[in-house]
Amino acid sequence: MTVLFFISTVLLFLTIDWLVQRSREKRATTPARVPRRAKELSVRMPEGIFFAPSHTWLNLFPSGKVRLGVDDFISGLLEKPAVRLLRSAGEKVAKGDPLLELTSDGHHLTVRAPIDCEILSVNASLPSNPGLLDESLFSDGWAYMIKPSRNTDLKDLLLGAETGRWIRTEYQRLKDLLAGSSTGGRLQPAYLQEGGPPIAGVLDGMDDSVWQKLDSEFLQV
Repeated sequence: MTVLFFISTVLLFLTIDWLVQRSREKRATTPARVPRRAKELSVRMPEGIFFAPSHTWLNLFPSGKVRLGVDDFISGLLEKPAVRLLRSAGEKVAKGDPLLELTSDGHHLTVRAPIDCEILSVNASLPSNPGLLDESLFSDGWAYMIKPSRNTDLKDLLLGAETGRWIRTEYQRLKDLLAGSSTGGRLQPAYLQEGGPPIAGVLDGMDDSVWQKLDSEFLQV
């Protein structure tokens, strides 16, 4: 019995030792967990969609009606923006009038009308489901259906390659704004890297002065 007990004990310790060594080898060969790269701010620019310096997009229908929404450049500055529509069907709006607000953490940005128009209908689903701005911007993420006061106003908007050049300039202007802002040391180098866009959600956590500068320098018509 003593011999059997001794042999069993030795086998138990050998088994434990083998399991420990196996566990160490597995940890050594498992690659270190790499943090997910922050999502870059990207702007979708489909062919045939007009863009305006007010950071709105406009989709012209054969009937002459136009769908209008806010572009990715502005909505992408916030991680999960809330949307408040400021106009109702039947209202006439002048170029530069407030159309909608994007809010986050007590701050807000005001998006303004790119042209003179009449509001024909409102997308009531957008305020209750602002995720549409990210999921299906040009199908279900629109804000208003409008009737331009003058269809000729559309020719002054950006289209195709013009939009791409303008957005690249806006990226640089944004990085310059962030670089010159007092953010209490919260500004990360990724926001300012050369050759690429800032990261999405960059405005969250910034102080009110940054929001005001962005509103006055990027959203005034």
